Amino acid sequence: MSENPVLKMRPFRVTEIVWETAEIFSLEIEPQDSADMIEFQAGQWVYLHLLEKDGTPWARAAYSIASAPEESSKRLKLGIKLEGDFTKRASKLMPDDAVSIQGPFGVFVTPSGDEPLVMFAAGIGITPLRSMIRQLAKSKEQRAVTLFYSNKTIEDAAYFEDLDALAERADWFTSVCTLTRGAPSDWPGETGRIDGAMLDRHVSSLKNAVFFMCGPKAFMDGIRRMLEERGIDTRKRLKQELFG
Repeated sequence: MSENPVLKMRPFRVTEIVWETAEIFSLEIEPQDSADMIEFQAGQWVYLHLLEKDGTPWARAAYSIASAPEESSKRLKLGIKLEGDFTKRASKLMPDDAVSIQGPFGVFVTPSGDEPLVMFAAGIGITPLRSMIRQLAKSKEQRAVTLFYSNKTIEDAAYFEDLDALAERADWFTSVCTLTRGAPSDWPGETGRIDGAMLDRHVSSLKNAVFFMCGPKAFMDGIRRMLEERGIDTRKRLKQELFG
C-alpha cells in the first residue's frame, strides 16, 4: 500500500528567520529536494518537525502557512509565536539547518464563489487568514474581504504593514486593526475589543457574507456570540481555526 503523501516526512532546510514582532517570527523553509515541495490551499497547516543533531526527530508542532500558494513554489513561510520550549528552539534555527514537515492538513480554506468574506483574527491567528488574503490578491479577484485584526498593541501586530499596504492599493480589501491596550495618541484605527458596533461601522451588509475566525478560544467564543446576536447561523456560515 502506498504512503499517503500528506503523511510523508519531507526533508526541508531553513532559509531565513524574520522577526515580525518581539514574539512572532516567520520561519522560511525550502525542500532539500524540489520534488518534496508540497501543494496546499490557502489556510492549511503543516507539522513542523525539529531534529536532533544526528537527524532523528526531536518534537513536532502544527503551524499554519502564512504565504499564499501562488508565492510558495519554492519556499514556505510559517508564522510562529514564542510559546514554550519548541518555539524557543525553532527561533534559534539558522540558515541551512535541517527540519522536516508533513502535510498539508486542514479544511480552513478559502471557499469558492463570490460571496463577501468577513474575517476575524487575534494575534498569531492572522497567519492562515494572511495566506487567504494574499491568495486573493495574487488571483486578482475582486471579491470583497473585510479583516478585523485584534492585538494588544501595534507592536504585537504581525504582518500589519503588508496588510495595511494591501488595503491602500486594493479597493476590494478592508483591513480593520484594533488595539485593546495602549493605543498611541495618533493611532488612526479602532480601539477595544471587536464588537457589534465596530462590525457595523465597517461592514454595510451581513446578508450573504461568509465568516472566518482564528485565534484563542475566548476570542472566538466572543465573535460567535456577536454574530449569533445579529442572526447569523454560525453552524453554516462561520468557519474557524483554533490557535492556542
